[in-house]
Formats: sequence, structure tokens, C-alpha cells
Amino acid sequence: MVEHNLAKVGVAGSTPVSRSILFFSFFLFFVIPLHSETPKLEKHYLIHSNCITLQALGIGDDPGCLIELPKTRYKWRVPAFKLKAALAEKGIDDIEITSSMITFERHLGKSYPALQKIVEKRYLDAYPTLRIHSLIIKPTSMKIDDFTLSPSCDISLPKRALRKKKGTFVVKCGKSRHFFQYSLDGVIGVYKANHQIKKDKIIDSSDVTVTQVPFEKFYAPPVTHIGTGEMIARQHIPKGKVIIESMVAEVPAVFKHQRVRCFYKEGAVRIEFEGTAMQNGSIGETILIKKSDGKALRGKVIEKKTVEIQ
Repeated sequence: MVEHNLAKVGVAGSTPVSRSILFFSFFLFFVIPLHSETPKLEKHYLIHSNCITLQALGIGDDPGCLIELPKTRYKWRVPAFKLKAALAEKGIDDIEITSSMITFERHLGKSYPALQKIVEKRYLDAYPTLRIHSLIIKPTSMKIDDFTLSPSCDISLPKRALRKKKGTFVVKCGKSRHFFQYSLDGVIGVYKANHQIKKDKIIDSSDVTVTQVPFEKFYAPPVTHIGTGEMIARQHIPKGKVIIESMVAEVPAVFKHQRVRCFYKEGAVRIEFEGTAMQNGSIGETILIKKSDGKALRGKVIEKKTVEIQ
């Protein structure tokens, strides 16, 4: 219809020029709107004050405060619906939400190198094969301006807390208590089972592989050293499993069902006989021994294949 009317008034008809104009007009009115991006609320934002603004959200230049947050904190979690309602008042109705709760964290511009050094040392003492890439420490409250770490301060960070990559610890300085959050990023050298290792098997180099895994969370400390013939499996260990301390034990000096040398000593009297161990035993442990006549006795393992009857 457009080309027909244009021809009547003496304007060029279906030429390359007119077709280009029509295509460009179609592109402006139809193609561009299809490619416009809908503003999106991310799960986490780093802000420089206790005020949420369009600038902080990255969806505008207005520095006005949408939502004012408590000044005594450095980290807040705001319901997405509350933020969406504040944006609607600014005329922004169409927005994509990626999480029901939005986390805002205030950029403090402070560091605590002395605390960082102490926390790093405790982790490295607990895990000799740990390599720390970064360790971030932040106070849980904004009321921290007067904090100074002195020799009289005591840091409460239990050993069990070191099984996770992040947590909270307390610094007690006299009557003052300061709470800090920390987050560690690093890798740790561990042993993984090459195949299923059966219970009571003495572990050698063919059974395990040394590898590095991200330090996340351990329900028990991982084994950091396994010498050939030094460890025995206390349970069945599945293939590919990270070996933790509770899965293994030192190779016992006495094995279950093994014939052992037993002796009883009182004063100058020493009586020796041969018996059968009824359970595994390391040096210093008390185990059950069976004599050749079937009588059961208890004895202390004092060296390899040797038990002192008690």
C-alpha cells in the first residue's frame, strides 16, 4: 500500500533506497525493543554507605535513598519484595528477581592484618598441607572504631571451628568483646583412595593418591601423612574418598589372631608363655589374650608381638 501511494505522487517506488528506509524503520520500532534488557536484582551488592540507591543497584544514576539500613551493621539482608516496592515508587516496575533475599555488604575500607596472621597460623597448625590464597576478616558490627589488638586480648576460635572455611570468632580485651566474621579461600593436600580399601588392610602407596581439593568443610580432619606400611584401615574406605583421621590408625604392634609372646613379672619372678591375641593392639594399649588352655587374660602391649600380662 505504501509503495502504491508513493508511485501516485511521483516518488520513487520499489527501489533499493525505499526498501532500505522501510527496513530501517522496522528495525527501530520492532527489533530494538526486543533486545532491550530488563533490570535485574543480583543476590549480593557491595555498597559504600547504609543507603540503597539506584546507583548501588546499577540500574540508574539517581543517588537518592531507596531504603535506609541500620547504621550499626555492615551487612544486611533485605527481602526482594520490599526492594521491588521501593523501585515501583520510582517508576521501575519491570525488574528481574534472582533471589528472595538480597544481601548488601558495606565496604569498610579497613583491614586487620594482626588478626589475619593469628587465624592463618591456627589453620596452618591444624592442616600442614593447607595453602591459603586469601583470608578476609570483617567485624560483625560497625561499633569497632575503638578496637585495638593488644597482648592482653584473647581470641576464641575453637579447634572444631577450623573444620570449616568460614565462621565467627570472638576477641576479648578486658571487659570488651568484639565479634568478627572470617572467610578463607585455599586448597589442601589430601589422600584419596585409588580403589576400595578393605578394613584391616595395611595401606601402601598403591592404595592412595595425593591430590589437592578446595578447602570447604570437613567432618573430621583429613590425614596429612601416610607412610607406606604405617597405617591400617579401621573401616571399608570407598574408592575416591578423601581419607580422614577416623578412617585409619597406626599399624598395630599386635594383630588379632596373631601368636604373641606373653610374660608375667612380679619382683624377681618372670613367667613367659605363648598366647593368641584376640584383638589388635598398639604399644601401650591393653588387649585380650587367650592361653593355650583357653583361659582369657588381659595384657599391655609393650612392643611388637610382646604383651605383659596384668
